[in-house]
Amino acid sequence: PVTVNVHGFVQTRYTYNGGGSVEANHGFSIPSARIILDGEVYGLGYKVSGQWNDGGEFDLKDAYGTGTLAGLDFKFGQFKSPFMKEVLVSRADTLMVDRSIVAYTFGQGRSQGVELGKDFGIGNVKVAYTDGFNSANGAGVANGYALTARAEFDLATWWNLGGAVSWNDLDTTDYWTYTVDTGIHFGALDLTAAYTGVNHDAGDNWAATFTAAYQCMDNLQGYLAYEYGELEGSDDNLSVVTVGANYWINDNVKWTTDVGYSMNGIGAGWNLADTGWSGSTDSGEYLVRTQIQVKF
Repeated sequence: PVTVNVHGFVQTRYTYNGGGSVEANHGFSIPSARIILDGEVYGLGYKVSGQWNDGGEFDLKDAYGTGTLAGLDFKFGQFKSPFMKEVLVSRADTLMVDRSIVAYTFGQGRSQGVELGKDFGIGNVKVAYTDGFNSANGAGVANGYALTARAEFDLATWWNLGGAVSWNDLDTTDYWTYTVDTGIHFGALDLTAAYTGVNHDAGDNWAATFTAAYQCMDNLQGYLAYEYGELEGSDDNLSVVTVGANYWINDNVKWTTDVGYSMNGIGAGWNLADTGWSGSTDSGEYLVRTQIQVKF
């Protein structure tokens, strides 16, 4: 009646960042060292995961149960709200070395709450009530909540389309946010595009991402990514292009290398997280990243 599967992944990364108004800096890091436990408990599914960071701290990531009731799938605990698709993709399966700046800035992160979903064969719809975006481990504000809904459908064998909307009421502030994403698959070529907007009382912010990936060989994939966005109060719009490649040494070991260039300054309002980018006032910043990932 009880099963336990143990797996996870470790990422070792080297970055070199400089150019524009940024003083050159470089070094190694362990952006992710994650342990994952999942399985079933008397017919209910569960997943618990945590991650060590470079400072040696351990953070709880996922901690949720799943099941089916009256034809509906349900989830409860701490998980990613059904919003931005790039965030819903596992960190171990991202196209680039890391997620985009756009995803860290406008993405939902993890939240605590409940979710209901329905699979229609050609797609699915999910609705969640949570403590608000990025409220994992009690980080949400008192009395804050979010209502989030996402629909995603395969319109053809080569085309998928998704969208989501969320209302976040964080007691002292509230806002609407929405996203639309699509993916097209032509043989070895994959194209994606996504748009996210946020409607605040202080103004509207938005951003878009585009990616193109080509499977050159069974174990080699090249890619190109571009992200563009606007923040109220920022002197420059975000404009970053990245080119790189994924090389699978085997099914469980992936080597990713990419080079990014910022065509504008990167304002302080953008969440750079572990991407390796630095805030800058001038164009010309560049970022070189190479990473080995081991899954088990």
